Amino acid sequence: MKPIKIIPIRFILILILLNNFTCFGQTKLGKSDIVKLTHYEKEDEYFPHDCSMESAILKKAIELDKKEKHFIIKNIANNGFTGHSIEIRLNTELEIEDADYNEWTDILDGSTTIFKIDKVELKLNSNPFKKTNFIGYYTIYMTRHYKAGEILSKEGVKDEVFSREFKGKFNTNCNR
Repeated sequence: MKPIKIIPIRFILILILLNNFTCFGQTKLGKSDIVKLTHYEKEDEYFPHDCSMESAILKKAIELDKKEKHFIIKNIANNGFTGHSIEIRLNTELEIEDADYNEWTDILDGSTTIFKIDKVELKLNSNPFKKTNFIGYYTIYMTRHYKAGEILSKEGVKDEVFSREFKGKFNTNCNR
């Protein structure tokens, strides 16, 4: 009978460990705040992502996608040589459910970079579920995982992991 009692206990312990493992790393990224933003500054420390950035290379710098229970803000900057993209997904409670950051360059050296979003601070002047034109400022806190490619490794470049932040803003009220 002893073996029968041990098996259910092991089974329960395995279930508890699996539950803890699947929940590991799932944290809220933040909640957006609706604040009084009196104007949209063109010159400051935040990188602009708005309709004034459109060019032959970049058709839209900002895309908004409103679903029934989600609102997605996509920003992109691309000058033909380097660029970056940001995507922030909000739920109806204005909680940030998901965020993504990526950057690229036209230099092919075999290296790779992966960004893990740790936290997002997002300030909006109005609720995007209720209005179509709004402005926002955000700071993305992330961990950058850089892996030097074979070419760079031979030159002594090492893999590295470090914290980074990116400040951006967007304006959907551009005059065209």
